[in-house]
Amino acid sequence: MADASFDAVVIGGGQQGLVVSNYLAMNGMTVGLFEKNNEVGGAACSTPVPVAGFIGNPHAEMLGTWNCPFNLDFKLHEKGLNFIFPEVMASMAFTNEKSLVFYQATKWDKETGVITPNMDIIMKNINEVARISPKDAEKLAKLVEKQYWDFGAALFLDLFNPPPLPGEPDPIEMLLNDPESLIDPRYPFMTEYEIIRDLFESPELQTYCMAWNLYNGVYADDVAPITMAILWLSTILGTAGLCCAEGGSHNVAHALQRALSEQGGKFFVEADVDQVLVKNGKACGIRLANGTQIEAKKLVVDSSGAEEIINRHLRDVSIDPKIRRKINNLRHDRSQFFWGHIAFHELPKYKSASWNPDVGKARWLLLGDPDPEYINRDYRYQQQHIRPGHFPAKIYPTASTETLWDPSYGPPGKHLGHVGMGGGPPVSWLSEREWMQVKKEAGDLIAAEWQKYAPNMTRDNIIAINVGTPYDHFQKNPNWVDGDVQPPAVISSQWGKNRPIPELAQYQVPGIENFYLASGHHNVGLIGCSGYNCYKRIAQHLGLKKPWEGRMV
Repeated sequence: MADASFDAVVIGGGQQGLVVSNYLAMNGMTVGLFEKNNEVGGAACSTPVPVAGFIGNPHAEMLGTWNCPFNLDFKLHEKGLNFIFPEVMASMAFTNEKSLVFYQATKWDKETGVITPNMDIIMKNINEVARISPKDAEKLAKLVEKQYWDFGAALFLDLFNPPPLPGEPDPIEMLLNDPESLIDPRYPFMTEYEIIRDLFESPELQTYCMAWNLYNGVYADDVAPITMAILWLSTILGTAGLCCAEGGSHNVAHALQRALSEQGGKFFVEADVDQVLVKNGKACGIRLANGTQIEAKKLVVDSSGAEEIINRHLRDVSIDPKIRRKINNLRHDRSQFFWGHIAFHELPKYKSASWNPDVGKARWLLLGDPDPEYINRDYRYQQQHIRPGHFPAKIYPTASTETLWDPSYGPPGKHLGHVGMGGGPPVSWLSEREWMQVKKEAGDLIAAEWQKYAPNMTRDNIIAINVGTPYDHFQKNPNWVDGDVQPPAVISSQWGKNRPIPELAQYQVPGIENFYLASGHHNVGLIGCSGYNCYKRIAQHLGLKKPWEGRMV
């Protein structure tokens, strides 16, 4: 006999599990959510880093969660979740003391979910590019006449829908067949470097695009999925809406948790799920590591990583051996980041502020030499072969000052910078001892690099440094295989209809009824898409509520 019983059992209390749990509870189901850590939220967490008195987000930092439809469906703004959209969305300070500064160009109505672009600010961003390259600005102006909006609509549909079933339209593929589209038919077969060179000519803009996408797990020599290969375009025009959750990213999880509790859902922490129970080809419950058995009367949803689902939770279930082989052959070698914080006294004073005084106000600020050839030719190899005492000759860190838009991140009069480097070696490539040394060196290296662009960022100005490594990320969440925080690798063979593998792309395991997958491995996991899209398939199969009917997604 089961120790407890629910209509729906959800494994994993990260954003995906919380999102799908809320939708199931919305249908009147009894829902039990089981999380193995001591709190829900997963990557949506905030901790006192780099030293007591400051609040930092060690994982989910640049939030796209705001435009995910679950905000509207559960009115999360009424449950303590407030998004802050800084005036300056993104910028890059260069060694030549020029800069690119891009301003927020969208308005989001949290009550209705309507997103409205501000064409005046979009043109302001294009004019910022014109100061460096009139030809690139002319190209951007042409794109926003029509082509960019077609791409933006297709991207939105792609993110917030399951992969198309046979016979259904694919919004991205439709663009490939449109001769007037932004998407050149060659782009799916071109490297990131080739696409950027095809679109732009200035080394500054090329470098910005390549450096920005390093943080999406895309290297310059990658042939990336189109949705990711040109995602930087939304930041140049200011329509990406990069923001932060007031008080820390953990407030995303807290709001979803409140919404679930208000609907009668139950959640259990320190509840490590060991197995999914399957009887006569149907999922019927779970067994915890401590032996507790939970009945699922209608369905089980697993939001764990694909490897844990297949190799642990379904280890005694008969499934196609090809699925196990493909899952164990997934690549995890792109999204290993150095990601952390530097606390300091005085705000940075950037040399490139003479070019644009707003450069230091950006939600996402990059630093680097405008050298696209180096990024394409050398950076990837050097970054992935970091060892103690051996870092790339040139790095492209981020150095955004969190306290500019949310003073609660630090004590009065003090400041917190979010810093990082995109790319890095997988965890298994170094020993634990090596990672400990690399961790210290990475923090010191980023601090020294920051000082080159803002001379007042001396050691006397710095209070504390804590930069997490891929090893640290893996210790926090083993689903981030080999430290891959956006698993699996962002390559076409593991994206869209193939993500994480074709057999599992529709959020189910063939041969197991009443069992669904809401893993972050199915989409851009950090913004809640997987839980939302998984529920779309569940609603289709079980005849549940479809709040998206009558709206775009």
